[in-house]
Amino acid sequence: MLSFYETMNREGVVLYFNGPISQSVVEGIGDMMRRKMAFEENGMQLAQKVFSVLVEQMQNVICYARESCTATECIGVGQIMVGRSGEQFYVACGNPVSRKREQRIRERIDTVNGMSREELKAYYKEQRRKGPDEDSCGAGLGFIEMARKASRPLQYRFDPIDDTTSFFAVKVHI
Repeated sequence: MLSFYETMNREGVVLYFNGPISQSVVEGIGDMMRRKMAFEENGMQLAQKVFSVLVEQMQNVICYARESCTATECIGVGQIMVGRSGEQFYVACGNPVSRKREQRIRERIDTVNGMSREELKAYYKEQRRKGPDEDSCGAGLGFIEMARKASRPLQYRFDPIDDTTSFFAVKVHI
């Protein structure tokens, strides 16, 4: 564990979580991260962007890496990491997804990565008016929101796990 701890510190990782994620985990980790950033006096605007992207990514894990659902709550399994490099932060997330969703996710990210700030703002408003796609379990605005807060294009990749599942990873620099 010491080696893992030292590597994480050297790489600027300030938060790492691996395992089941539920809405209560989102709330707890989100609140803890917001307090940590406020305590370190990172600036309210930066803290809010990191918090927002962190919550969006954890929501994606719940939606797209579902392990189980009860009548009141779903649980997804994945990894979340928040790190710092100089004055910038990054939020990275990884989780299994159905290979059937891969192309749609690629299209959504590539679309927002190709837009300017003004285009993202207009696209966000347009998508809010339209409402979520039928294959979306949320409002369908997550990648747009992340791209609006990002300081550079979203980085992502898919690594095949088996014939039906890939491991999806996305990293957002803020």
